[in-house]
Amino acid sequence: MKIKSYLLFIIILSGLFFSNCKKGPEDPTISLLTRKARLAGKWMMQSGTASITSLSSTNPPFNQNLSFNGTKVELNQTETSGPAIIYTGAYTLILEIQKEGTFNFSENFAGDILEAKGRWHFEYGSGDVKNKEEVTFIVEETTRGETLDHVFNKQRTVFTYKLVQLKNKDLKIESFVKTYINSNGDRITYTNQYKFAQPL
Repeated sequence: MKIKSYLLFIIILSGLFFSNCKKGPEDPTISLLTRKARLAGKWMMQSGTASITSLSSTNPPFNQNLSFNGTKVELNQTETSGPAIIYTGAYTLILEIQKEGTFNFSENFAGDILEAKGRWHFEYGSGDVKNKEEVTFIVEETTRGETLDHVFNKQRTVFTYKLVQLKNKDLKIESFVKTYINSNGDRITYTNQYKFAQPL
């Protein structure tokens, strides 16, 4: 009887452990590392997309789509008042996260470099969002460049990403932010998706 009780306890404990491992939609089912341990490290962006859309009651709609391949960005910008602008330039993004709750990142957007550092923390679950499924970054210092000119931080000093996939050496994050400017319904939306890998 004691053996059966022990086995039942192990099965229940294993079920709880495995269910707590998977937070993001593409997370591994089983991991021996905590989420904090998996998130910590140096991450280099491999690919991604971003878009910025501005809708205004007084100005023409503005839309900027960006596609990243790890070393370059292709920008496609459209406004109703003129022809589309297509641009290709250098782009790199390096994110370093420390277990103790600090981070720094470097984003090179066609020679315009932003280097910043600060604190990070997991978000508590709410609604459909699970506990530790999202991470918030708080920029406390910029050592080069301006936050208003860059994409990864969505031109902000406080920004949040959903952890779509968090493996030992692979990371996928995404974000959608809608900011209302005034009572006319003028708004700006940011959509970001990035895939990172840790260097070997």
